[in-house]
Amino acid sequence: MKQLPFFASMLVLAACNSAQSVSTTEQAPTGQTPAAAISGTEVRTEQQAAAVATRYFRSLPDSAVYLVPTLRVMDAGPRWQVLVKRSDRVNIKPDGSAIEIDKQTGVISTVAVK
Repeated sequence: MKQLPFFASMLVLAACNSAQSVSTTEQAPTGQTPAAAISGTEVRTEQQAAAVATRYFRSLPDSAVYLVPTLRVMDAGPRWQVLVKRSDRVNIKPDGSAIEIDKQTGVISTVAVK
């Protein structure tokens, strides 16, 4: 019984560390790189996907470069694909960033923009 608080605190620490491991560097064209799950639940509607994506982009260290009002959500089968413009890439193509949100789990993956 004395070990229960210890395990609970370790679980909380592990959850906090996994949420901080998000990378904002340019992605290689090989596909997806797993990122931290923001929602952790099912994302059934386009509005839920937009809310999850907004929280994700605002949680990044360089969140000021993402123009969240330009956010576009598209249904991509088992995932939502979300595109957002970047202010630091004006007149440079590609001028945005993309993520995919798994509809079942809410896990966010970064996507290379071409």
